Amino acid sequence: MRAVRLKTEHLHEPLGLGVRTPRFSWNCADGVVQTAYRVVAERDGQTLWDSGKVRSARMVLVPYGGPALRSRDRVVWRVTLWDEDDVEGEAAASWFELGLLDADDWSAHWITGDYRPKKNTRYPVDCFRTRFRARGNAARARLYAPALGLYDAHLNGVRVGDVQLAPGSTDYRTRVQYQTYDVTHMLGDDNTLELRLADGWYRGAVGAYGVTRLFGDTTALRAQLEITYTDGTSETFGTGAGFAWSNDGPLRYADLKDGEHYDARRTPTYRGRARIARPGPVPTASDNVAPRTQEEFSATALTTPSGATVLDFGQNIAGFIRLTVDGKPGQQVRLRLGEILDDDGEFTQKNIQLDKPVRQFGRVSEFLLMTGQQHLIRGELEPTPKQEITVTCAEGVTDYQCAFTVAGFRYALVEADMDIDPAAVRAVAVYSDLEQTGTFTSSNPTLDRFVENTRWSMKGNFLDVPTDCPTRERLGWTGDAQVFFHTAAYFMDVAAFFRKWMRDLADSQLRSGKPRAVAPYSGVPMMYDTSGGSAGWADALVLVPYRLWKRYGDEALLHEFYPAMVRYAQFMIARTGHKRRKDAAANPFNAYTYEKGFHYGEWLEPKEFRDEVSARSLPLCTEEATAYLHYTMAHLAEIATQLGKPTDAARFTQYAEGAKKAYNHLFVHDGSIDTDRQAKLVRPLALGLLDSETATRVADRLALAVENRNDAIGTGFLSTPFVLPVLTQAGRPDAAYRMLENENAPSWLAQVKAGATTVWEDWEGEASQNHYAPGAVCEWLFDSVAGIRIAGDNRFAIAPVPGGSLTRAAATYVSPYGAVSSSWSTHGGATEFVITVPPNTTADIRLPDGRCCSAGPGEHRFRSV
Repeated sequence: MRAVRLKTEHLHEPLGLGVRTPRFSWNCADGVVQTAYRVVAERDGQTLWDSGKVRSARMVLVPYGGPALRSRDRVVWRVTLWDEDDVEGEAAASWFELGLLDADDWSAHWITGDYRPKKNTRYPVDCFRTRFRARGNAARARLYAPALGLYDAHLNGVRVGDVQLAPGSTDYRTRVQYQTYDVTHMLGDDNTLELRLADGWYRGAVGAYGVTRLFGDTTALRAQLEITYTDGTSETFGTGAGFAWSNDGPLRYADLKDGEHYDARRTPTYRGRARIARPGPVPTASDNVAPRTQEEFSATALTTPSGATVLDFGQNIAGFIRLTVDGKPGQQVRLRLGEILDDDGEFTQKNIQLDKPVRQFGRVSEFLLMTGQQHLIRGELEPTPKQEITVTCAEGVTDYQCAFTVAGFRYALVEADMDIDPAAVRAVAVYSDLEQTGTFTSSNPTLDRFVENTRWSMKGNFLDVPTDCPTRERLGWTGDAQVFFHTAAYFMDVAAFFRKWMRDLADSQLRSGKPRAVAPYSGVPMMYDTSGGSAGWADALVLVPYRLWKRYGDEALLHEFYPAMVRYAQFMIARTGHKRRKDAAANPFNAYTYEKGFHYGEWLEPKEFRDEVSARSLPLCTEEATAYLHYTMAHLAEIATQLGKPTDAARFTQYAEGAKKAYNHLFVHDGSIDTDRQAKLVRPLALGLLDSETATRVADRLALAVENRNDAIGTGFLSTPFVLPVLTQAGRPDAAYRMLENENAPSWLAQVKAGATTVWEDWEGEASQNHYAPGAVCEWLFDSVAGIRIAGDNRFAIAPVPGGSLTRAAATYVSPYGAVSSSWSTHGGATEFVITVPPNTTADIRLPDGRCCSAGPGEHRFRSV
C-alpha cells in the first residue's frame, strides 16, 4: 500500500506556508486497509521528526510532532503505509516550505510612488526597478512580496510566478497577504528586478457603487529577495528609497472593475525614486490556493442589428482579455465587456451597472444611492462597473493581456481604428486554482449543462474570495457562501479557500458580535454593517466552520473561530424578543423569538412571493430569524460539546430548544402550516423545527404547493438548497425530480433553455447572469441522486435515489478520504448500481429496495428490479 495525493495543511507542496505546526494528509492506493503509518520529516537531509510506526487508519490532518520549525524551513516529509497484511509499502514524499513567520523577518521597506495623491484623481500604474549583481551561484532564492494594492514582479524581463491579482483581497487595515516565489533559476550575474503596483481592492473601485480609496489614498508594496549561495552565505535585496520609480509605463489606467488603458508606445523611464511609505500590517501568508489563468476561449464575430461588431466567446466567465493586433502607432482598440445581448440583439451592460458620482463621495451620497435617489446627488454621474479595455498600438504587432483588472463577460463590443481578426482576441478565465473533485453526469443533457453552468459560476466567483457575482458587486456575501458551501465542496477542494475566507469574516466582526454582510470589508457601512446580522447570512460565522469540520475533519478551525462564534451567539441572544410590546406580551416564548434588526428574509423568491427589501422598506422576518436562531444555536451546542465546553453547550441548547418552541407557537397552526409559499414550508422541515407528525403534514403540504405551481421552483436563496432534499426525505422524490427536470420558468433548466452558460441571480434572469447561489441544488445531485455523503472519518454513506425521467446518473467525488463513485442505470425494468469505495474506507450502502450492507474498498455491483 502507498500514499497518494499528499497535502500539507490542505495544500499541495505549499511554498511560503504560515503554519508553525503543520498537519499532513494523504489518500491510500494499492491496498485495502491501512493498518499503520509512519511519517518522517527532514530538513537539509537531517531527520527532524520520526513518528515511528503508528497503528492507525488515520490519513487526514496528522500533526507534525517534531521540534519547533523556523521561518524559511523547507521540510521534506515521507509517509510509509502498512496494509491489511501488515506489509510495508513504498514511501511517498512531499514537501512544504515555511514563509516569513515573524515581523523581524522583514527588512524591506514599504515603498510608494513619488507623488501625493490628489482627490478625484486616478493614477497610472507605478513601476519600480532595482539592479543588483549576484556575488556567486545561488543555491536558493526566494522573493517575498505583499502590497497595499495589486502587484506583479519581473526578474530579468521574465514574469515571476503565475499568481494573478496578488496579494488577494483582505481587510487591508487588519491583514495583508504576501506571496513567496522560487526565483533560484531566474537569477544571473547581473539582475534587474521590476515591480508594478496598481490600485486593486485597496484604492480602486469596489462594490456595487464603485467606492474608491476604500483603504487609503496611497498604495504601497514591499518586496524582499533573499539569496542563499552555494558557499553557504546569504544576501538580501529589499525595497527601499534606492529603488527607481516612474508611472509613465504602458498601463495608463488600471482598475479592478472598470478596466485598463494600455499604451504600447510607452516604456517606463524610471527617472524618479521610490518614496518610503507608511507601513502596512505585518504581512501574513494566505495559506490559500492562488488565483491563476485557466481556460481560454476563442471568439465568434457577430454583427448586431445596428451594425456593431460584437465578439461572442461562448461562455460567461470572470477573467482577462488577451489581444494581438497589428496596427499603426496611435491606433486604438476599445473593448467593452458584458454578459448579455439585449432583446434587440444589441450589446448591453445594463444588467450589471448602476450609476455613481464621478467624483469621490461620502455617506450622504451612499444613502441616496442605496435608496434609489441618485437623481438628488449633485454633480455628474457615471456607470459602474465600466469593464472597458483600451489598447493603443505601437508600430507593428502589439500583444496585450489584462494584468490588474478582471471582468465578468461573455461578449465584447469592439470599436477599433483597424480591422480586428476575431482569432486574435481570446477570453481567459481567472480563478483560484482549486483542485477539481466532483463530476456528475446523467441521461439528461440539459441537466448536465446546468451542472456545468453551476461549476462555471463557482469558477467565476471563487477568486481568493467567494463573491456573489464577478460584475456589479463582486463581494464576499456571507449568505451566498454559506448556502453554496456543500455544492462547492463537492465540485472542488475548498478547505484552504474557506479557511482563508473565514479569517476575512472574523476580521469583519463588529464589536457587538455582528459580522458584516460581506467579507472582506468593502465600505458602505450603512448597507453592509447594518445588514450584517441578517438571519441566514450572519450564521455563516457558525455554519461554515461547522461544515468544514464535518467534511474535512478539521477541528482546529472550530478552535480558531469559536471565540467569534460565541460573540455572534451573544449578539443574537441580546436581541431576542419581539419589537412590539403587544406581540411580546402575547408570546410565552418571547425570550426565544428573534426578529430585531435588519433581515433580508428568504431573498429573491420568484416575484409573486417576494418581500420588498430595501433601505426604505423592511419586512418583519420573524419566521426566518427565529428559525435560524434555532438552527445556529443547535450547531453551536454541538460545537461546544466537541470542544469540551459543557456550560456553553447547555446555554446554546436552551436557546435552540426555546426558539423551536417559539417557532411552533407563532407559525404552526392546527398541526400544520398552510401556504403555497414554498420557503415557509421548506425551512421548518430542513432546519429541524417540527415534531415528526407535524413534519409529515407540512411535507405533504409542500408537495401540494409544488403541484399547485406545476412543479415550478418557488424558493429564494435560503431555501433553494433544501427544497429537493426535504421532498426526498419526506418520501416524495417524484416531486423533487419533477421540479428538477421542469423546463418551464421559473426553474433551473429554463435557464439552460434560454441559453445561459452560468447560473442566474434571480429566477427571471433580470439581474446578474453569473451568481452561484441558486446552483446550490447540485448538492442534491451528489448526495441524493448519486447518494454520496461523508459519514465520518474514513466512512461514507451511499444511498442513491433513482427517479424522474433519468435512465442513468453517475457521480465521482474525490473526498478527503479518496475517490468514491456511485452510478446507476435503468433498463428493462431493472436498475443496476455500481459503487466504488476507496482504499482504507468503508461505506454503508442503502438501496431503494431497502437492502443495506456495509462495504469495504473496491467496486460493488447491485441489481434491483
